[in-house]
Amino acid sequence: MVIKMSKPTKEDAALLLQLMAVTIAKEENKKAMLWVYFEFHEKNYDNFKTKYPMGSEGFNNIMTVANDGELVGVLVNNELLSEDLVFDLYGSLLWEKLEPIIQGMRKDANKPRLFENYEVCAKKYQIWEEKNPPKV
Repeated sequence: MVIKMSKPTKEDAALLLQLMAVTIAKEENKKAMLWVYFEFHEKNYDNFKTKYPMGSEGFNNIMTVANDGELVGVLVNNELLSEDLVFDLYGSLLWEKLEPIIQGMRKDANKPRLFENYEVCAKKYQIWEEKNPPKV
C-alpha cells in the first residue's frame, strides 16, 4: 500500500537542498553519478566483480551512488522527505542500472537488506511515474 504524502513544503525543499549539498554537490559523488549514468553498462554481477573489483574506482562509484540512493530512500520511505520532490528531480535514482549488481552483492554478502531503502524508493517511483505524466 502506497501512502500519498502531503503536498511538498518549503521545509521539504530545504531538506532536499541540504541533501544535495552532502551528496551530489560533492565532486566525488557527482563524478560517481555521472560515471554510472553515462559509462556504466554492466548487467551481470559476475562480470562486474571481475571488471570492477572491490576498491577499484568503478566499484567505489557504484557504492557511492548506492549509498546516496539508500540515504534518499531512508528519508522518503520514512516520510521525512517528499517523494514528489525527490521523484520529480531524481526519478528512480539510477536503480534500474544498479539493480542486478546490488542483487548480486546481497547474495554474495548474505545481506538481503543491503540497500533495501534504495530499492523500495525506486519501486515507489514506478507507481509515482504512472500517476504523474510528463509535464511537457
